[in-house]
This record gives sequence, structure tokens and C-alpha cells, in this order.
Amino acid sequence: MIDQGTVQYYAGAWRAFGSTSNGTVSKELLPGNYSFRMTHEFISLDKAQDISTNNTVSYSTVSCTVRVRNSQNQPVDNAQASYYSGAWRQIGATVNGEVTKELLPVNLTFRINYGGTQQDKEQNLATNSVVEFVVQYSAGSIR
Repeated sequence: MIDQGTVQYYAGAWRAFGSTSNGTVSKELLPGNYSFRMTHEFISLDKAQDISTNNTVSYSTVSCTVRVRNSQNQPVDNAQASYYSGAWRQIGATVNGEVTKELLPVNLTFRINYGGTQQDKEQNLATNSVVEFVVQYSAGSIR
């Protein structure tokens, strides 16, 4: 359930449908096929649906976990994780090697910053919601 999200529908142009409250929003529309867009945490996901056959359009988030380990497979704490959606959006710092955030299941670029360096990784959350990074130590730094 997406508690805080903005919904639009397409009818010649993108039009406001409303913002979710307790995971729902409703609006009267004529029966037909529409494109709907959910925006949550700066991420948008489009879906086409014929509301004359099913008038409930559902969106779900996934629990995205960014996992950071070192070359000995030990968890790395305090790696700063973020994702790119129009700009870099902070997820947070890893604790016990992980940080988690509810996101729409789309393809995103993730970044970790640790020890003065960064790594990027692209991943489709619809197929795998665990984004794994391995940092390798070399002469006091990672690469």
C-alpha cells in the first residue's frame, strides 16, 4: 500500500487524479481504457487499464534493500546509499551492511558512497529488490 503518492490519468493530457490517503484515492471517470501514473518518492510508474472491466487500479511498492559487503563478505556500515530519479535521492546509511526503503518496482540507478569513493549500479526492482555492492579494500581505500 502506498500511503503517500500522487496519481494522474491520461485523457488527451496528463490530468490530476489525486493524492493517496491511507493508500487509496478515487475519482469518477467515464468507462474506458486509460493510462494511469503513480508517483511515489520521485519515481513514476505508468499502467494502462480498462476501467469498464476493472475499476480498481493497483500499485505496490517493494521493500528495496541496499546491501554492502566487503571483499571478505562482511557487512559494511555507514555506506551512504541513494538512487537516481531526476536527481540523487538519499536512502540512508547502512547498518549491519543494509539500508531499506519502500520504492515502486522500476529500473533505477543506485549509488553507494563509502570511504571517499562511490559505486553505481543499475537494477530493475521488479525482478530483484536487493541491490548488492561489494567494496574491496586496497591500500586503505576501496575500488
